Amino acid sequence: MTGFHELARAAAAAQAARPEVALALATLVQVDGSSYRQPGARVLVDAEGRVLAGAISGGCLEGDVAARAAAVCASGRGVRLTYDLQADLETIWGFGAACEGVAHLLLEPLPDPSWLGEAEAIRAQRRNGAVLTVLEGDSGRSGAMLEGPASGGTWRPIGHGTPWGAGRAVLAAAGAAASTAQRTGQAVLHDGPGAATQLFVEPLVAPIALHVIGAGRGAEAFAHFAQTLGWGVTVIDHRPAVLAGLPLPAGVATQVVRADDEAALAAVVAALPHDGRTAVALLSHQFAVDSAWLAALLPLPLAYVGVLGSRKRAAQLLAAVEAQLAAQGTVLTDRMRHRLHAPIGLDLGGETPASIALSAVAEIEAVIHGRPAGFLRERQSPIHTRTPSPVLVDPVRDATDAAN
Repeated sequence: MTGFHELARAAAAAQAARPEVALALATLVQVDGSSYRQPGARVLVDAEGRVLAGAISGGCLEGDVAARAAAVCASGRGVRLTYDLQADLETIWGFGAACEGVAHLLLEPLPDPSWLGEAEAIRAQRRNGAVLTVLEGDSGRSGAMLEGPASGGTWRPIGHGTPWGAGRAVLAAAGAAASTAQRTGQAVLHDGPGAATQLFVEPLVAPIALHVIGAGRGAEAFAHFAQTLGWGVTVIDHRPAVLAGLPLPAGVATQVVRADDEAALAAVVAALPHDGRTAVALLSHQFAVDSAWLAALLPLPLAYVGVLGSRKRAAQLLAAVEAQLAAQGTVLTDRMRHRLHAPIGLDLGGETPASIALSAVAEIEAVIHGRPAGFLRERQSPIHTRTPSPVLVDPVRDATDAAN
């Protein structure tokens, strides 16, 4: 998935600099076989053949797509494009890329790019949602945006009025696809109500939220690496002066919290996103601080909790936390133990604060994507394990099953 923030920012800049030049958006809607990018990847181009933001390939398709933008903008109608990533690249560039996939794209005019920013806002604010692209025959368009969960969210049209020829039938099918997309975090291509209609539904997956506890050496490196990946980052410490003097990137939040202030710690923990895209890194180097935070964090359904320090210290921390939780009537379960990564990070061999931060951020990325973090050359299964045709769920039945 290409970041909507990048696309929205580039579209605004292009309109300010060259308001007379029309824009177009290409979306990768389906991949057969091997492909550098996966469905949901987008590239923004203009009618003068410029590639403005995003990517739909390793760099081999964007130029040809941009060259087609003028005709698409002039017609006012989206077109579906298919590229054989071996045969077509020989024609376009004069050499084969040794790829064996087929990429299916939609290239459409983008007269009003404001919806890109709206999609980013839904994603960044973790409001849940999805984007619907309606494919009809050899054409298509970005059709609607969902805010909220598929079962009770609100669909609103993108662009010029209501784009659904079949109205409720399209939205009903889109709702089923959105339910699956939101559950799996993967885009879904689903047959629409018409014989030649397909619905491409992409979930607005929330960014990873990383909370760094302790503004010691390396905290700024954690923040830099994580922000480069588009994560939301907050650094927490009990020392206001230390936080103020930390050279953090713009946009990184800070909070002053004492671990021995139970009410303040509980308030911060309650405000964390309690989901599978939230990670916490404990860097305080203080046993009492780490144990207080761990006792509050491990029972939560977070994706990852990492602690800096040795194996011996990690075992001591876990024993202390188990005793704290037992005193509160909470049992330390295997699931909670699995959530804890101590010592923090992958075994990359580096010892500097920046190297440790790199290994920890890489470990978080691997955990959230469910990967073992080994060498790709030794991976026996495909690098991209996207399900090409996810099985749709029944939202009503799914809600009933969850309640039971």
